[in-house]
Amino acid sequence: MQTAYTQYQNAAYKGMLYDLRMNDHMSYSAEGAVGIGMPVILGTNKERQVKQVVNSVGQGILVIGIATAQFDIEQAAGGVVGYLDKETVPVMKEGRIWVETVDAVVAGTVANLSLATGNFTDEAVAAGIEAITQCRVRFMTGTTAAGLAVVEVTRL
Repeated sequence: MQTAYTQYQNAAYKGMLYDLRMNDHMSYSAEGAVGIGMPVILGTNKERQVKQVVNSVGQGILVIGIATAQFDIEQAAGGVVGYLDKETVPVMKEGRIWVETVDAVVAGTVANLSLATGNFTDEAVAAGIEAITQCRVRFMTGTTAAGLAVVEVTRL
């Protein structure tokens, strides 16, 4: 339940759809907590579960999409908004979505996975930065520092 209000609403939030163009989502059950706007990988049951990426090598090649926000999800007391274990998670497989970056990014560049945070960067693949290979993720907007940017997810 919302208990505080600001005079002006933010332009966007992590996990929010960017536009109403063709979007392709698939619903899965959360295996553990899954943050909104975070990249996800298949869970133990590869047909029905997803889980949020973790800080370990090899996660980039497993990413299948991005957890999308829904209007009926509540913010936890600590301020975190996400899906709890076994809740239904809509995963964007194709479309445009707002995500959080770890640094400044440039529109038009490939979005890679930062293992330290599980968020996105346009830094080159190196130690701690992995390419996402099961789908294409490209920045549609840029930022001057860490913050929100739009990515476009497309199938290979």
